[in-house]
Amino acid sequence: MGDVNRWLVLGLLFFSHGIVDFIFQSRKMVEAKKAGRPRGYFFHFISILAALIIFLHPFLSWPVAVVILFLSLTHLIVDVVGYCITSAEKIDSNPLGFVLDQLVHIAFILIAWWWLDQLPRFSLVGFYSGMSETYFWNAKLVPLVVVANIYLYVAFGGAIFMRKFMHSLPFGVSKQEIAGMGMYIGILERIIILTFILYEAVAGVAFVLMAKSLARYQELNDKSFAEYYLVGTLLSTVLALLGGFFLYFSLEFI
Repeated sequence: MGDVNRWLVLGLLFFSHGIVDFIFQSRKMVEAKKAGRPRGYFFHFISILAALIIFLHPFLSWPVAVVILFLSLTHLIVDVVGYCITSAEKIDSNPLGFVLDQLVHIAFILIAWWWLDQLPRFSLVGFYSGMSETYFWNAKLVPLVVVANIYLYVAFGGAIFMRKFMHSLPFGVSKQEIAGMGMYIGILERIIILTFILYEAVAGVAFVLMAKSLARYQELNDKSFAEYYLVGTLLSTVLALLGGFFLYFSLEFI
């Protein structure tokens, strides 16, 4: 593959995985997998297969088809093994298991991409062939995919990690608070922080934290809630800052 195409394909592989695991994996799918019901795994498998086909179809070829099938099957196998070795009651409070699960998925993505990268440069199929220089082969698309991936993984992947992490702590806060509006506030908070860093306005992070604290001011009188709030806010901010700086330096490198 050409240099632009190889990075574009890698970005699309990561985006396909992230959008399926972090956004389109419904709570019903998770509950079905926790209960050992095959339909949960089946619908998740179909989701990842569909996402890979949608995002990689411009590069359609037999090697790409092999990679799509390989990643869909390995994704399914990793999920089955993960749910089998983790008890159902610990699934929602196992942040380390979530991180390890994602690292294994990422490893398979990198293996598939490395193998694909050893093959000759792909040519687009059908009507895409005339767009090669103006769109898919355009180096400006690679930074957009990088930005989309970092927002996706930090904002939405971070939401899942935060939920599992907060469930694992001994705070007297309801699961509704962790998985409800608080989760959406955290997603928005990380998106705003990433945007501030992207535009080199890091001082704006303080404004986000101040606004969030003012909204929760009276609730902070509760010691348990205050501890939960402090840990959750600091961890969420750290995730956003790490993602933001990675985004900033990635764009500088590209």
